[in-house]
Amino acid sequence: MKSGRLVTLAMILLFLAGSPRESAGRVIEAGRLKVLGLSLLVPGLGHWRLGERDRAYAFMGAEATVWGSYSVFRVQAKLRQDSYVEMAELFAGVDDASGRSDSYYRRLGAYRSSDLYDEEIRREARQVHPNDLEARERYFDRHRVPVEQQWSWSSTERWDRYRTKRNDSNRALKKADYMLGVALANRLLAAVDAIRIYSGHSASGKMSMRFAPDAICPDDGARLVLTYRIP
Repeated sequence: MKSGRLVTLAMILLFLAGSPRESAGRVIEAGRLKVLGLSLLVPGLGHWRLGERDRAYAFMGAEATVWGSYSVFRVQAKLRQDSYVEMAELFAGVDDASGRSDSYYRRLGAYRSSDLYDEEIRREARQVHPNDLEARERYFDRHRVPVEQQWSWSSTERWDRYRTKRNDSNRALKKADYMLGVALANRLLAAVDAIRIYSGHSASGKMSMRFAPDAICPDDGARLVLTYRIP
């Protein structure tokens, strides 16, 4: 169902872009603002309007790759989040761990039990209010772990596993955010290149675009590689 909607949307956008121009005179008719707007809407549409099919396919292919990668990373992050939340319920005794704040999940990974966290809060209270016992107790009551949120990990191995899953989930979210930046860069690059072609300042070289694994850190995602051959 979703794929059918995407195909329909792509056909509508291509219809709005119009058919490729075949002569210099008709290229000018596209209009600078229209070419710019199409490129910012979907990278490659401006090039399609100008009759630059190779460039259009390159930018559209890059756009599809970006959003495909974004979706994969988001799904990975959600699956790993569900997994570490379930671990907190099964192996740390948390009652309904879903929907908690990020700081709460971070404390679960930083302290073996809520009792150890509360001990840290007591030390902080003594530092903040060294000469006021009542103020210490008020500080402790405000910052201690509520009864319904208390935890205690059943084993060090499961605690370590929880932290690993949480770190993996956060890394996947960062990669998804990185893809949003790549999508923005793809739009800006497409817009600039389309305007250059429209203005007649672009050479007739060939451009290609692809994603390649990071040679230094292969596990940290991919790089957007742009190749331009000057004739």
